[in-house]
Amino acid sequence: MMKKIFFLAAASLALFASAGHADELTATKRTQIKTLLDITGVKAIPEQIANNTVQSWVPGIKQLDPKFPDKGFTIIRDTFLTGLNAKVDGGGGLIEQVTMVYHNQFTGPEIADLLKFYQSTLGKKLLANQAKVNAETFQTAMKWADSMSADLDQRIDAALKKEGLKLPEAPKPAPAAAGAPAAQPPAKK
Repeated sequence: MMKKIFFLAAASLALFASAGHADELTATKRTQIKTLLDITGVKAIPEQIANNTVQSWVPGIKQLDPKFPDKGFTIIRDTFLTGLNAKVDGGGGLIEQVTMVYHNQFTGPEIADLLKFYQSTLGKKLLANQAKVNAETFQTAMKWADSMSADLDQRIDAALKKEGLKLPEAPKPAPAAAGAPAAQPPAKK
């Protein structure tokens, strides 16, 4: 009985361990994945991360020091990017980690088919237009969701009310002191 349980446990473990891999990571498959990553621009990701990260820091830093120079943000971004790029290739780097993502999701023949596609005229067109397509798709989705905001607000309020909950209301601006000019909304940029 114990041998049977051990065998079943070992078989389950073996299935679980292999479930994450589509097939063996051969040298050919690794090379094809690296080519696919080159074609699809994975090495541009660190620059996107550096730009987005530093852009997210700008408001907080400007709030702490409104006179912090733009040159400082450029230095921060460039240093951040240099640090990321130093670790893109090599053991544990971005390329190695993303290689494993592709290895786990696609077989060798599927990687070969992806390479054929991205090297085709249509694949090249997709790559050239992907950022624009993604941006327009996101903007379209945001407009679509915004068009439903009144309905969604009603649905949310009804669902909360059913549970005896209510969203807190936004604070109202303080009334202007007698004789003081009324506060003006900030100018649009």
